[in-house]
Amino acid sequence: MSCIRRLVIDNFQSHEHTEVEFGSGLNVVVGPSDFGKSALVRALRWVLYNEPRGANFIRAGTKVCQVKVEMDDGAVVTRLRSTTGKNQYLLKRPGEDELVFEGFGNEIPVEIIQVTGVRKIVIDERSKVELNLGAQLDGPFLLSENGAVRAKVIGQLGGVHILDWAQKSVNTELRRFGEQEKRCQEELLRLAEALKSYEHLPELQEKIEQIGVLVCKAEDVAGKIEELTALQSEWEENRRALAGVERVLAALERLEQAETGCRKLEKCSEEYRSLINLFIEISQVNRQVKQADQVIADTAQVPAVGEYLQRVDPLFREWRELSLIAGDLKNIAHYLKKILYITGRTKELEKVEKQLAEIEESRRMWELYLELWQRWQEHDKAYRGSCLAAQRCQKEINRHLLDFREFLLRIGKCPVCFGDLDQEAVERVLNEYK
Repeated sequence: MSCIRRLVIDNFQSHEHTEVEFGSGLNVVVGPSDFGKSALVRALRWVLYNEPRGANFIRAGTKVCQVKVEMDDGAVVTRLRSTTGKNQYLLKRPGEDELVFEGFGNEIPVEIIQVTGVRKIVIDERSKVELNLGAQLDGPFLLSENGAVRAKVIGQLGGVHILDWAQKSVNTELRRFGEQEKRCQEELLRLAEALKSYEHLPELQEKIEQIGVLVCKAEDVAGKIEELTALQSEWEENRRALAGVERVLAALERLEQAETGCRKLEKCSEEYRSLINLFIEISQVNRQVKQADQVIADTAQVPAVGEYLQRVDPLFREWRELSLIAGDLKNIAHYLKKILYITGRTKELEKVEKQLAEIEESRRMWELYLELWQRWQEHDKAYRGSCLAAQRCQKEINRHLLDFREFLLRIGKCPVCFGDLDQEAVERVLNEYK
């Protein structure tokens, strides 16, 4: 049987960081009231039974609560909960990788139960008994329970509940089978009565067989009629086709005369096409002759024009070179005017460049100062908003603390451990929140 060797508590209720070493045998925890003794038991209950639910037990001002239990066989079970919704069991066995369990709801992972050996004993669907942990005011084991609960627990510990369950199951099955047998007998009687109305079925079956034979004969006759009808239709088609062939043969008696006339027509058509082609060629030749006469008439003065061209060509080349030179001279004069104008405007160029540099430096510094001023305004605005929000939050906290102080003084009990609270204890609790 495994035993707990060490307990480590971080940020659970009043415990910021507590380590407890357990020895073999009986271990007793003593101390004044409201010093966290009951919180040790609650921490163990949280790890072993996954109780209490929620995250209200996380120490005020912290975000993560953790309780670690080390067993004497070296296994370590860690229960972890955070205000951001993180809810885990961690299991580390010697020589194995750490296992992480999430999404277990109100249950406890089976691996955790196997390591700790701690679980609740189920008495029935509505009752469970804790054998390993007890509350502060609980009596000895089963003495505070009624006789029925004691009998159930003792029966479960001795295995009697299995016999009770088996007896109940057998009685239930016997009643169910008896009712089923009764229903079956009633159904048999009802079916026997219903079958009496079907005693004439053999005669009907014989008649149906005779009708089936007649139907088969009728189907054979209908098939033969269809075959004869198809043969008749085929004969009619062949007769009509034969008449058409006879008409065609009669029309083909004068085929040879028609072939002779067709050959004559083809010969005449070829001669006609030849004459048309000759006519087209003659027309094209006449047009070409007319074009040649026109060209000869137009080129009668070609030698004289050639001489003129030889004399004009050198003059044209010289005129083109002079035009290019005149254009270059015009461009040079334009550039000289621009150079004189620029020379007159740039007498104080160095002084102007110095002033421009000073102006550019001043403009850059002004932009830098403007950007810094805008950033300062943004930070100042954000700081003022944060101060106002902090003031509102502080007022709200102070109001809730006053309400909480009045509530604690009114009930005079701790809502967590149900211990007595006086004025000093209430002030100490409020100072922790502050």
